[in-house]
Amino acid sequence: MTDQPFQPPQNVRTAGSSVPYPEVIGPGGQRFQVLSLALDFDSKMSVWKTQPDSDASDSSDSGEEVAEAPSFSIGANGVEFTATVQFTGTGAWKIGWVQTVESTDCWVLYRNGARSARQRTTLPQRMRDGDTRKGCWYGDEAHAKADPAKPVTVALSDDPSAPFHYPHHTGGPGLAALAGWEPVECGGHKEFWTWLVAVREDANHQPVEVVYLHHIHWQVVFDCVLHVGADEPTAPIPATSGLVLLSEGIGPDGTMPVRGGRGVVLLGEGVGQGGATPVLDGRGVLPRDEVNRVEPLPDGQ
Repeated sequence: MTDQPFQPPQNVRTAGSSVPYPEVIGPGGQRFQVLSLALDFDSKMSVWKTQPDSDASDSSDSGEEVAEAPSFSIGANGVEFTATVQFTGTGAWKIGWVQTVESTDCWVLYRNGARSARQRTTLPQRMRDGDTRKGCWYGDEAHAKADPAKPVTVALSDDPSAPFHYPHHTGGPGLAALAGWEPVECGGHKEFWTWLVAVREDANHQPVEVVYLHHIHWQVVFDCVLHVGADEPTAPIPATSGLVLLSEGIGPDGTMPVRGGRGVVLLGEGVGQGGATPVLDGRGVLPRDEVNRVEPLPDGQ
């Protein structure tokens, strides 16, 4: 696989633009121009009931105990990147979004009387992010064939979340010590690099040539207090505390809005590849790729 022969200069615009960006030249003289770019971050967060994972059957080796999935998650309300790109030239190119999970380090604090411990969740290595089964793309809807006759518009939507067991932890492999404990706090972060790229693929949908058009470096920061109620998690804490405030009540769509909080943070963006290299092969990240461990804390914390 070959990347583009040079990187265009960084662009100082930080919130997307409807003004065309400079043309980027591909390895065979093709020209790619981002005509418009929108980077939409919803700073609010929500708590929602966890949906069954379609990959749950692959979550462990045959014969191993499969832990019950967490019942709730807290996450970003929405991250959406949309770009319109003009292609000039020949060849079978695709334009779209690829994403890499740079790091995950999240924790949920569980308590049992005076005893407390954290379930710490980390990702040992950076991995490709996405659900497509062919190629390097974030998703089947996140790319399109380049067409010299008209610009193409491609979008990526994401809502990273941190799961927790509610109203009590259900235990499971390596986490049996937390069985029956109540969730009280959560925190940590998930960090991502996202690229708008033009790709020429081989017969197996693997990238042969990659042209980097734009990069976005961002993260979601989790920081909230959870209170166990009769049916659902709430967090009646002062908005001035700097933590996430969970409003009461789960809506008809299964979500519960969060007012305030850390939310999504844009770390940087610009034309070209930026300071990282995407993971373009392998499957997307699954819960089984994360490492979970129990971190006991002194009594009373």
